Amino acid sequence: MTYTQPAPAPTAQHAPILPDDKARAAELWESVKGTALEDDFRRVSREHPDKDASRMHYLAFLADIEGLFAAPEADPWEASQPAPVAQPVLSAPQPEPTPEPEPQPAPEASTPEEGAAEPEPNRDAQDAPAPIATLAAPVHSGLIAQLAGLLADGGELTFQLLRVRADVTIGIFPKPHPGEAAPVPFMLTETPDWMDANLVTAMQGYAGARRDAFSVAQQAAQRQQDANKKATDKPAPTPAKAKTSVLTLKAAEGTTLKGTLGGKDVPLVVGKNDVPQGTLEITAAHPTFGEVKKTVATHANKEHDFTEQQGARVTVNVTPQGAALEATKGDTVIALHHGVEVLLPSGTWVVNAQAAEHATANQTISVKAGKPQVIEMTLKEEQRLF
Repeated sequence: MTYTQPAPAPTAQHAPILPDDKARAAELWESVKGTALEDDFRRVSREHPDKDASRMHYLAFLADIEGLFAAPEADPWEASQPAPVAQPVLSAPQPEPTPEPEPQPAPEASTPEEGAAEPEPNRDAQDAPAPIATLAAPVHSGLIAQLAGLLADGGELTFQLLRVRADVTIGIFPKPHPGEAAPVPFMLTETPDWMDANLVTAMQGYAGARRDAFSVAQQAAQRQQDANKKATDKPAPTPAKAKTSVLTLKAAEGTTLKGTLGGKDVPLVVGKNDVPQGTLEITAAHPTFGEVKKTVATHANKEHDFTEQQGARVTVNVTPQGAALEATKGDTVIALHHGVEVLLPSGTWVVNAQAAEHATANQTISVKAGKPQVIEMTLKEEQRLF
């Protein structure tokens, strides 16, 4: 008789790492991230540089990570073991047979009372609970309609999305309606899941306020139109045409300009303006850049760039180029992008750069009005944690 010895089963020393092992490590990392155990997790990861070599190495790494969560009095062996993986049930004990119930006499048929509900067929099937769906993303609608409700025909707005750690900040900056001062922007900071579920509802009050502002602007425009029409019924004598000059103004987007000449208001906008000749006092106001002033003699065509007074243009070059960038000064946060020039108000700013699998970097810069600068930042790569 010939005897064939079976091939030995692969051991954990050479077995590949299972997806459940990786999932367990990721679960443990999420539970310590941002806590006092985060540094210990990183230390253990560095102590196992060969954890990806085989499942045996990976299980040793997992055992040390599990040890971080063990209570002081717990058994050392039990505290170092990875969480057990649920196994499928191979067999189940059969229930003991129950005696059949004795036959009961059939109840007398009765006629349902008038107005009584008919019995529902297959009631047991209908009462059975529906299967619970898991990991299904919530579906919401109405965001675009809500944004459109902020605008008049032909209106525009800027939608800004900024992520800071686990939260995101959404900013909505509508351009003013004709005849309206600079509108207050909509700013909200919450988690992405909260935004998915509640953003449309949270915007309703702001959208209503914008509609009210548009209605007020329309009514004011209609009154002005009616007044102009009434004035044209009796043509006034044509006054002597005053001498004017062209004044071209530049400023950061969202800047409101106000001018006075001889004690009278002179309407001004960013771009070209026909203004009376004389000495014009101009005030440029911005919610982020503050207020600056300039006196201009308008006896000839002139130009003035308020951005040279409002701040300086800063360019940040970062490696890797896909890193998230932001500049902060107090409670003010401005999003930046690699290689893109951004106007920052004067003062001391902290530039923060973050990228996956890289160490976070911060750099403090001093911004002086009218003096552009270029910042170079390189993020250091971190060892994979799991």
